[in-house]
Amino acid sequence: MKNTKRLVGLAAAVLVVGSTAGCTASAGGADGDGEVTVTILSGTIVEQPDGEVEQAIADAYMAENPNVTIEFIGVPSNELQPKLIAMASSGTLPDIFFNSPDFAPKSVDLGAPADLNEVLGAEFVSGFAESGIEQATIDDAMVFAPWYSIPTGLIYRADWFDEAGLTPPATWDEFTEVAQDLTGDTDGDGETDRWGVALLGSADLSGAGRFVPILRSFGATELEVADDGWETAYDSPEAEAAFQLYGDLVNKYEVTPVGTLSTSYPEAVNLMSSDTTAMMVSGSNAIGAIMAQNPDLDGKLAAVPLPHAPGHKPAANLGLGGYSISETSQNKEVAADYLKFLLNDENQVKWSDATGRLPMRTGALEQITDAGGSLAGFVDAIPYGYAPPQATFYPAVLLAGTEAYQSVILEQSTAGESGAEAARVTREEIDNAR
Repeated sequence: MKNTKRLVGLAAAVLVVGSTAGCTASAGGADGDGEVTVTILSGTIVEQPDGEVEQAIADAYMAENPNVTIEFIGVPSNELQPKLIAMASSGTLPDIFFNSPDFAPKSVDLGAPADLNEVLGAEFVSGFAESGIEQATIDDAMVFAPWYSIPTGLIYRADWFDEAGLTPPATWDEFTEVAQDLTGDTDGDGETDRWGVALLGSADLSGAGRFVPILRSFGATELEVADDGWETAYDSPEAEAAFQLYGDLVNKYEVTPVGTLSTSYPEAVNLMSSDTTAMMVSGSNAIGAIMAQNPDLDGKLAAVPLPHAPGHKPAANLGLGGYSISETSQNKEVAADYLKFLLNDENQVKWSDATGRLPMRTGALEQITDAGGSLAGFVDAIPYGYAPPQATFYPAVLLAGTEAYQSVILEQSTAGESGAEAARVTREEIDNAR
């Protein structure tokens, strides 16, 4: 899925899109005779294959608009926010910068983003998925254009399911049954060599990112707005059931490989790509990561929204990311024209196909759904998306949950006791932040 030949083909296809999209700098208001440089602060440009695809799209735009130079400022994703704060403070903001729901309020406090309702226009904005518009809007201003989402879903081996006559689970009870059915000895040596699930049980943000949507699918929240600020439901019966699920998968049903406590995202991807496990909770980009390690799995992976507890719905962290146009930019019209080009349906579908990151334009999403394939199930998860709480202490809340499920897995405390401790830590963080 991510090999060199495919990326070369993608770059060529993007160039074709560039010549047929009818989206030019002159159409966007740039002076065709004047040289314009648009600077973009990007984290994806330094990732692979994401950066190659993004650069190919920029190259196609520049080929169509020879008076425009797209200049990337590449910064690793975990350094983007400090970099942007420093640039805003020094008055050196780029024309376009990466933004996301967790940073958007801070970027507004900095006075950094322009209102894209005005810059892109209402007609174009209406083409975004509703959940994307909601998370990108603050006080009626659209502060970034949703470029992609990485919604949480359940990835599974469709070929194994078909062989066993199984259907994707809709509830967590069905999930545990399917996990047991797919765990066993496949080579006849008397040893288990296939497990039902690659459970991310690491006590880190990687593990937390998969647990919280599961928690919410049971009807509990790790942190939510309350009348006096914030509250947690870590100590609710619903949360207790979610913590118990982790303990049962490891200790009661024995459907996870040895080493669950140290299984983070890379390890889970390895387990899926090595024909070791049948299911994994993760974002859509994991499809690409698995395929990169084992191209033979092409056509054998599929996804559905997360299972849920009775009386509740699936949940998905959308993992939304996008681009803002700086309020101080002198090239707003050209910057807007480039974003429209980046976000046209053809480029969005090709970007998604190469990276596993889903577009947030409704037209592109419809194309992915109509095509079927491994990403279609993640599109179905988007309506269940939620926005992470905007609290500075949120990482500590997430880690409190990971320590709780590890305690249950280790049988050091019951699910109820572990949830109560996570709630105590969270409320302490809430009090400290007052």
